[in-house]
Amino acid sequence: MRIFRTVLAVLAAATLVAAPADAGQPRPPDAAGALLAAFDTHSIVAKSSPDVGTFLFDLIRDPRFPGRVNDIAVECGNSRLQPLLDTYIAGGDVPDVSRVWRDTTQPSCGFSTFYEQLFALVRQVNTTLPTARKVRVLASDPPIDWSRIQAPADMEPFYDRDASIVSVVKTQVLQKHRKALMLFGLGHLTHDGGSGAVAQLEREYPGAAYVVADHRGFTSDNARLEKSLGSWPSLIPLRGSWLSALDTSLFPTNQDYPPGTRGHPGVDAYLYEGPADLLVREPLSARAVLDTAFLNELRRRAVAVDAPPDGLLWPETFFERERTSGVLLHG
Repeated sequence: MRIFRTVLAVLAAATLVAAPADAGQPRPPDAAGALLAAFDTHSIVAKSSPDVGTFLFDLIRDPRFPGRVNDIAVECGNSRLQPLLDTYIAGGDVPDVSRVWRDTTQPSCGFSTFYEQLFALVRQVNTTLPTARKVRVLASDPPIDWSRIQAPADMEPFYDRDASIVSVVKTQVLQKHRKALMLFGLGHLTHDGGSGAVAQLEREYPGAAYVVADHRGFTSDNARLEKSLGSWPSLIPLRGSWLSALDTSLFPTNQDYPPGTRGHPGVDAYLYEGPADLLVREPLSARAVLDTAFLNELRRRAVAVDAPPDGLLWPETFFERERTSGVLLHG
């Protein structure tokens, strides 16, 4: 009898060891799966960028991603250099692909580690995929040639960035019946009837986009409200959720809305990657900061367009802003 009890104890212990550590515990929400599911009903998923966490890089590494997405349209990419970007993303030999994000209308793009890593990651993912499933990256900033910018008037044709985004996404995605992940500042993405790229696209292609905003902190009562967001990463549809009942002023929209407006206008879902107090700012690219030729070219551009001395077109002003901003988004 004693031997029998010993055997039972051993078997019970083995069962306990074999059980998963999280047995009986709720699994964290599949935020990547929820975002990819939006492509079932939309040609575009438009997400604010650069990412505040690791979600986007994890999404692109997800084996489900290439089967659902054909293109990634990006803000930091000179559309004039699309052939060079195509060669690089396809695995070709490109001496200096950094021109794609350094030679845009936005000087801050030139110091971005997010895009520096994004392009390299997509290129690497494509090495594992057959030709028909390779992901294309679409540079969507105006096709500026900085070597021809010698005076402020030379810059005028390139100020309408939304027009460039609309042209790229319309001709390369919607007209070709492809699926695209759009990565831009949220001001370009909300479908609120304004002048942003998504709002313009949806006048011709109604309901084409599913818009996702990142959580970067509520404007007040943040600690209490964040507790209701639960575990992370999670993608929360706004329609019918408690978020849609919040006063719009609680979201950092940088726009004025009539009193009593609720929810996050022009947005379909809210991506929570963790408490705002733990979100880290995008670091500057050391490669760009140490490139004296690039810094001198930025200074030349600032002079050419008659940029004010304290403007962010000057690298020194940009560096000072970053130096005093801290490592955390909120800190």
